[in-house]
Amino acid sequence: MDCQRLIGLKLVSYLNEDSDEKLRRISLRTELISKFPRTRDSLLPALHYLQDTFGHLPGWALEIVGWHLGIPSSEVYGAASSYTELTLESPLQEEVVVCVGLSCQELGAQRLLDYISCLSKSEETSFVYKKVPCGFLCSVGPVVGKNGKWYGRVTKEAIGDLVQ
Repeated sequence: MDCQRLIGLKLVSYLNEDSDEKLRRISLRTELISKFPRTRDSLLPALHYLQDTFGHLPGWALEIVGWHLGIPSSEVYGAASSYTELTLESPLQEEVVVCVGLSCQELGAQRLLDYISCLSKSEETSFVYKKVPCGFLCSVGPVVGKNGKWYGRVTKEAIGDLVQ
């Protein structure tokens, strides 16, 4: 198949996409161009920007980041899947993340996990929780994350406010 036909097929599939989706992609491209220089060291800041913007890292957005920074998609995906604070799937429910690193364990993370486990079974709350090996906020442990934001020196009382 010649190049013209391939380009034409790609263009046709792009034109057939949902117009809202096209606008989101175009707007993301312009935002990335204006906010991040085209260097490899902009990868993590760009991924964090996507996480803050969408609440997760959509596959199409990872492709755009790779295109903008000149990094292969496999490397972008590798970086995105290596960090616990970055998520590739859209959360179905609110997600509460508890650090179980050594510092947080010593400062009461297990008590928080036990309490969160009980709360998650309650009919009044709707969230999922998971443990992460380290939230990298050891000086303010125990730490709990919710929807991409981290909170330090969390107590059982604060958990109640956090999940409702």
